[in-house]
Amino acid sequence: MSIGTAARRALLAAPLLALPGAASAHNAFGDLGPFYAGLLHPLMAPEQTLLLAALAIFLARQPIANVRIALPVLLLASAAAIILHPLWPATSLPLRVTALSALLLGALALWGAALPRALVAVLAAATGALAGLAGDPAGLSQQGLLSGLGGLLGIAAFSLLVWGIADIAQAKLGRVAGAVLASWVVAMSAMAAVLPA
Repeated sequence: MSIGTAARRALLAAPLLALPGAASAHNAFGDLGPFYAGLLHPLMAPEQTLLLAALAIFLARQPIANVRIALPVLLLASAAAIILHPLWPATSLPLRVTALSALLLGALALWGAALPRALVAVLAAATGALAGLAGDPAGLSQQGLLSGLGGLLGIAAFSLLVWGIADIAQAKLGRVAGAVLASWVVAMSAMAAVLPA
């Protein structure tokens, strides 16, 4: 077989590489166990990623006194949702619901006005409840408890990380950096909200 024939065959076979295969949405990191699966869930599930990123950027645009109230409220509401989620295991939040919630938070972040602490706490509680319900239901088994604990720590770590990045960006570049991040969240949330269910 000549080099030209082999090149033609390879060129004809190349489109076969573009054929879709099976996708595993929740198996991005392999089988790490229930704790690490819960811990990494905010990085793998767009329902949680968009929502928590939107809240974190919104909080970065708020006064620090609002943030000090909102973060514990977020974690308490997330913990309550994670604990109560096994009562309704069939409950799963569609991406559209969390994307529209993230769109609202992103728009508030883009606006950039300091809101009353009570309203910020309510928004943090609603986000925490949605984020907790967007995770996998954790049962009362050891695996379920490890998954729930990992999920709660993942929500906390991801929210603090994004808030810290946004806060540092604003400290270095001014409040326009937070507005840019908020506009990205609005754009991504709007795109996710119109995806077919």
